[in-house]
Order: sequence, then C-alpha cells, then structure tokens
Amino acid sequence: MKRFLYTFLKVWLFWLLFFAFFRAVFIVVNYGYADNTSLLTILASFGPGLRMDLSFSGYLMLLTAVIQVASLLIQRKFCSNCILWMHYILIPLFAGLLLGDINLFRYWGGHLNSEAVSFLGTPGIILNSIHWSEVLVFFVVLAGVCWGLIVLFRKFVVQKPFVAVFEWRLTAINAGVTLFLAALMIVPIRGSFGVAPINTGAAYFSNSLFANNAAVNPLWNLAYSMKRSGIEEGQYRFVSEDVAEEQFADLMQQSGEFEPLLNTRQPDIVVVLLEGFSAQAIESLGGAPITKNLEKLKKEGVFFDNIFATSFRSDYGMVGVMAGYPGIPGYSIMQYPDKSRKLSFIPQKLKNAGYNDLNFIYGGDMAFKNLKSLITLAGFDDVVDIDDFPVENRGQKWGVHDEFTFRKFASMIEESESPAFNFMFTLSSHEPFDVPMERVYENDYFNSVHYTDSCLGEFVDEMKEKNLWDNSLIVLIADHGVTGPEKLGYTDARRYRIPMLWTGGALAVRDTVINTYGSQADLAATLLSQLGIETGDFEFSKNILDKDTRGFAFMHYPDGFGLVSPNQFQVFDKSNFTPLVLDGARNEVDSLKAKIFMQRVATDFKERINNGKK
Repeated sequence: MKRFLYTFLKVWLFWLLFFAFFRAVFIVVNYGYADNTSLLTILASFGPGLRMDLSFSGYLMLLTAVIQVASLLIQRKFCSNCILWMHYILIPLFAGLLLGDINLFRYWGGHLNSEAVSFLGTPGIILNSIHWSEVLVFFVVLAGVCWGLIVLFRKFVVQKPFVAVFEWRLTAINAGVTLFLAALMIVPIRGSFGVAPINTGAAYFSNSLFANNAAVNPLWNLAYSMKRSGIEEGQYRFVSEDVAEEQFADLMQQSGEFEPLLNTRQPDIVVVLLEGFSAQAIESLGGAPITKNLEKLKKEGVFFDNIFATSFRSDYGMVGVMAGYPGIPGYSIMQYPDKSRKLSFIPQKLKNAGYNDLNFIYGGDMAFKNLKSLITLAGFDDVVDIDDFPVENRGQKWGVHDEFTFRKFASMIEESESPAFNFMFTLSSHEPFDVPMERVYENDYFNSVHYTDSCLGEFVDEMKEKNLWDNSLIVLIADHGVTGPEKLGYTDARRYRIPMLWTGGALAVRDTVINTYGSQADLAATLLSQLGIETGDFEFSKNILDKDTRGFAFMHYPDGFGLVSPNQFQVFDKSNFTPLVLDGARNEVDSLKAKIFMQRVATDFKERINNGKK
C-alpha cells in the first residue's frame, strides 16, 4: 500500500510538472503577445496556473485510483501495468493537444476550445490552412517530446511492478483506502472547499491578457468550453426580462430619419466580403499602408471608419453581414440549418422587393462550416464555388486565387438582370496566405491582403469598362479581424475593427467618412433602409445613418463577449461574467450595456430554437 501511495504521489507530481513544462513552452513560443508585460508578471502565471493544473490532474488521479480499486477487487493487487498503459495513451494525446494549442494561439490569440474542436470534422480545412512544413515539424517535435516524457515516466515514476497479492481482508482495506483517496480528488477538481467550483476566472490574476492566458490550463479550458457550449437555461440572465427589453430598446433606438446616400431606389447591389481584412492592414484605420486600392476608392464613396466584426471567424462574420445577427459565444448558428433557417436575410428581403438575380460566388469549398446551407437559406438563385473553376486556377491549399474569382464575378454581374444582388466572398487572405505573385511584403498576411486588394482594383476597373459601375452600389466589408502582426488578443477592441466602404455610381455622395460606431451586423438595417425596405425583422441590426442612433458594436469570442462605443469598452468572461475589461463606464447602466445586449441575443436565440420564432 505504501508503494502504491508513493507511486500515486509521483504520478500526480509528474502531471503537474508536465503542465508546467508546456506552460513554459507556451510562454516562449508566443512571447510576441506579451506586449511589454514584465517577465515577473508572466512568471507569476505559474501560481494561478497551478490551481487549474491541480484541477485537471485531479481528474486523472481520480481515474487512476478508480482503476486501481477495480484491479484490487478483480485480482487482489495493485496494477502497475494499468498505470503504464494509461499514460502511454494519455501522454501522447495530451502532448499533442498542448502543442496544437501552442501553435493555434499563434494564429488565433486564444486557447483550444469547442470552436477549435469543431474543425476536426473537416480535417482537410485544417491542413489547407497551414504549411506542410508546419505539419512535419509538429509531428517530429511531438514524437520527440512523447518519447522523452515516456522514458522519464518509466524511469522515475513507475520504476518497479506491483507484485504482491493480498489476502481478502487486506484487499478490502486497500480498496477502501484507495477509494477514499479517489474521493479526496474532489477537492483539487473543484479548486476549493467552497460552494462554487473553479472556473476560467481562476486564471485571471493580472491586467496582462498574455499572463492570464499563460495561466490557463488549455486541456481544462477545452473540457470546460465543450461542457458550456451553447446556452444553458438562465445562463445569460442578468436582469429581469422587462428591464432588459427596456434598456435594449434604449440602446437600439432609432428615429427613422437619415440622410439618403443613393441616387436611385433600386441599384444593382454588389457586396464583397473581404477575408480577414483587419484595421491592421488599412492605413485609414491606423494600420500599415497595404490596401492602396481600397484607400483610393474612399474618395469615390462613403467610408465607415468605426465598424467592428461580431466575432473572430468567417462563419460568424457571414451570418452577421448576411442576416444582421450577432450570434453567441461558442455557438456558430451557421452549422445548424434547423436554427439558421429561422433568420431573416438581406437577399430574401431584396427578392421580396423585386430584385431579380441573386448570385453568390466563393472560390473555396462550400462545405466549409456548412456554408452551403446558409447560402441556400438566404435565398440566392445561383451559387458558384471551387468546383466551377478549372484546377489550374487553384492555389496549393485553400481554393481559387482571388484574381480568377473576381473575373468570374464581373461576368456574373454583367449577365445579371437588373436590379440584381451579387455577393462575393474572397479567399486568398486566409491562412496559409498562398498568393500567385512575387512577394511584396515580408509578412505573409500583409502580402496576401495586398494581393487581394490589387485584384479588387482590377475588378473595379473592369466594372467601369463594362459600364456596370454607374447603376451599382458596391459594399466592401470584412468578415472578421485577425491577431495579425500586432498580436491582438480576444479582449483587444482593435482585434475586431474592420473596414466598410460603400462606393459605385449609385451613390449620390462622394469622399465622405461616417464616424458612427457600428457592427457588421448593422449592414442589414443600414442598407435596407436606404432602399426603403422595412427592417423590423433584423432586431439586432441598427441603421448607422439614423440621426438618433446610439453608436456601439457588440462582439463575442468563444469564452466571452463585449461592447465597444466611442467612450466605452467592456468585455466579460462568459463562465462567471468577470469583467476582463471595463473602461469608460460612468454608472451602473453603462457597465450593463454588453450584458443587456447579450441577454437579449440569448433570449432570442432560445426562442428561435424552442418556439420556432421567425
């Protein structure tokens, strides 16, 4: 029994050192996100991190103890081979997940969660987003790390097999003690002796987002996010529904009076959804001078310079732009047709208003995140994707290069019967940033955005040459921001800031900048209002141009949600609603704005699912 207890403690210590090792690797690899955080603060992350490590390892030790109880009852001895084989499986599994988390953080600025796991259903998408060299290096490093950890485990943790077979009285005593040991694991698992169990808030000990991220145990975070995905009953209820409705109505108040921007009531509408175009690549938004064609088009149109994405990924951005729907943390409605079919869509509204052709084009795979179902539900008549292009137009990984998609898009517009609605989703500025041109910028992201911007310039020239420009309203808007060269995390407002530009011959105004804060979800109400189309179905979309509009944008990410306005920025953790950022709140009502909006979205979301709301 003493040998087993000694081994049990060594196994537990092994897992604590295992997590500490990967935390150190995480800090070194992703130090670019530190943003002037002191080394002392970063090292302090090992303190709160230990609490999360104890919690996750507590589950492992509970499993170890239960297996040993079973071994005692079956063969009347402790089973060293059970411990070995359990760890032969868990060490490679957990090492692979943690190395994957470290690499994922480089791209997303966030940890493994249920959102990331959902990509496992489309492994081709994952492989197409990264370079083959990264895959090779990942598996070589994983193999080396696993070999070293297993050798250490065999040498220092389980050194000799348990051979003693107990008589039944000692068997019962040892099983009872081991079972009691298993019960004790409830304490580290829960994180305390108190009523409330541990949650992700335990990792937030500093004003430094990077230090807090370093403290998080990614495996614990993954399990927790999978458990808490979707909406639990009452999860986002902060005030009574009456109060929520009243304050939400105040947030969304509109007068119905706004400046008309168009010189025609039914222009041909062209929307280009720009993959990953972030403020970091837009000079007018304080970024690098990458998008020279977009900057040039500003002088021919209306530029909205305080627009924010609803979330951090394309499936959320597509729903935000197409349906004016912000979504909820950790739950992509696009992946569930039975739910997304209850949304209202811009194309549906245009079709009901007399628009003839409604076309959609994307150079990638329409199976991505169930995109095809959303586009079908939205009401498009004709859909073009990767299969409609010759193989030689495709890149090595993701899909068709933007230059070829833009050319086909121009032909679609030319063949459309007016008034028409044509929508394009670009692709080349997605990882792995594979573009068919000589390198202009050292940074891969900047280089790919420059390429798409050059394709956009050629597209505009073609529109003008084919006389398609004069009656067209062209809307350029991004699907989401990126971590980018500035290494922006989820709780940085700039991470979500994106461009929106209206241009084309159908505009009655030129060289105009709108400073009102808004979301990409506000495109629906703003655009349809200009066309004289009723927008009541878009509850979470406001007309940015309305003279009484309250300028703000709501956004969310897998583990939280927030709101940004000219004088405020607030972000809350979704697990315990801890304020991660709370800048500019002057009173209690101010500090509740993000929560009120979140509560109304959650209520609406559940009604659409449970009560068939339309």
